[in-house]
Amino acid sequence: MANNRFDVAVVGGGPAGLSAVITGRIRNKEIGLFEHLDFSQKLQKAHIVDNYPGIPQVSGKGLIQQFASHALAHGPALIKEKVLNIFPGDEFFTLLTAGNTYEAKTVILATGVVSTLLFNGERDFLGRGVSYCATCDGRMFEGKDVAVISYTTEGENEAGFLGEICRNVYYLPQYKGDFSKMRAEVKVLDAKPKAIFGDAQVEKLVTDKEELKVHGVFILRQSDPVENILPGLELDGEVIKVNRDMSTSIPGVFAAGDCTGKPWQVAKATGEGLMAMLSAISYLGSKRDSKPE
Repeated sequence: MANNRFDVAVVGGGPAGLSAVITGRIRNKEIGLFEHLDFSQKLQKAHIVDNYPGIPQVSGKGLIQQFASHALAHGPALIKEKVLNIFPGDEFFTLLTAGNTYEAKTVILATGVVSTLLFNGERDFLGRGVSYCATCDGRMFEGKDVAVISYTTEGENEAGFLGEICRNVYYLPQYKGDFSKMRAEVKVLDAKPKAIFGDAQVEKLVTDKEELKVHGVFILRQSDPVENILPGLELDGEVIKVNRDMSTSIPGVFAAGDCTGKPWQVAKATGEGLMAMLSAISYLGSKRDSKPE
């Protein structure tokens, strides 16, 4: 099987995604694991985890390291790229990252939860000045003014790229860091974004300190709103609606872990990852059996 085509694409490398990977590889499926961060930064921040059976009094970082080592030892394709869009097809789903295209017969979403609420206007202006990828969409704003709101250090590289092609780049980091080495063209602002306004296109970003007249706003979170990654996916409030077999409203797409709702616990996530992969494998079998001789 080509290295950009898989039986199952697992999007997210937290406990749910890693659990799914282990089961999928044991069942001899070609698995693509999309994990652009360092495996569940949320869990890594936990000082002590003491409710995961068999591994008492372990740090969150130690636990996720064990999970990752176990999963990677089974040999999935580890793709350290952020999935930006997923498009269903007749036989394969197409997964787009900033620089590449991949295909998979089924998809398991284990993306966690967006830790921040959407800004006012964010959803309204998506594709009309709001973007989640500077590498993908930056050229559309060449010579114009843009703002970059980032919750991770990844945003620094994105802002640097925009600084090469845009007139003014305002960088609003929502984390602590040393920004002294940022490009001179990038203006680092200590401000909290509030809302995005415009008419047909983005015209300004309002913060808690000022209004920035910009043509584009790039928002870089650890994970994007899942309904923007895969349009048409049915939600239950802010989380993905799933059945007991972890199937979603889109045939061939399954979900597991925090993105399906509370309780946000490791044991729940690993169990759902297992179930999602078994269901994905059953789905693959049913598709194979339904093909004409």
